[in-house]
Amino acid sequence: MPQKVRDIMKYRKISLVCLFTALPISIINSLLGIRFLTILGILLLLIFFTMAIILWRCPRCKKRLPLRFNKETDINDIYRCPYCNSKFLDGYIID
Repeated sequence: MPQKVRDIMKYRKISLVCLFTALPISIINSLLGIRFLTILGILLLLIFFTMAIILWRCPRCKKRLPLRFNKETDINDIYRCPYCNSKFLDGYIID
């Protein structure tokens, strides 16, 4: 029976959007030199690291999951914890 937990995949997607938005902003900022873009890029990177460190944990064993982005496992909504081997999908732990 699936167990309802916090939807960490939603937080993972939000943090990845922040990361992948900060990179083009940094490139545009290096070309144009606009101070607002510098602040925005740094803020987005801080949001990514904060969400990744605090919220990207396994709901079952509470260990921090790897920060490495893998398009094979992070694009779909099913993720398997490398420590306790539990799968989570859309806010549910599937055994």
